[in-house]
Amino acid sequence: MIINAMIDISLISLGLAIISQIIQSKFLDREKMKTQQKEMKEKQKIMQELMKKEDLKSKNELESMQKELMGQMQGMMSGSMKMMMASMVIFLPAFALLGFFYGEAIIQLPIPLPWFGKESLIEIFTETNWFGWYFVSYLSITILMNIGRKLTKKFGVINGW
Repeated sequence: MIINAMIDISLISLGLAIISQIIQSKFLDREKMKTQQKEMKEKQKIMQELMKKEDLKSKNELESMQKELMGQMQGMMSGSMKMMMASMVIFLPAFALLGFFYGEAIIQLPIPLPWFGKESLIEIFTETNWFGWYFVSYLSITILMNIGRKLTKKFGVINGW
């Protein structure tokens, strides 16, 4: 421990969140993905109409649209797989180190939080282990980063992030 477990894990999760955002921006183009998803929905509507028709021209057009749609989906999946592999190279060793250094740490939560319990489905907890605190801090940081990204995009402060 450098400072204390709570702060150390929060700083590590901040670093991992930043790295995760960098990896996402490297392997996934969010705007392109949104555009492709809209196009795919439109094509699916057209394909549903073509399925209702019985003529050969409609069947051929449907077949070509299916191939095109599969190609787009494969491209999107390829970017996601690359991002996942790059993330695993960083996150798995980080989790191993966190578990090694903070495996025995019990962290007092700043506010009581609901979590899956043993006696009932959801219980309120006031303390957690390293992973619980990592999860809470990482989730909070990524939510704040996404809000910040949307605000900067809306007001044009930073382009490309």
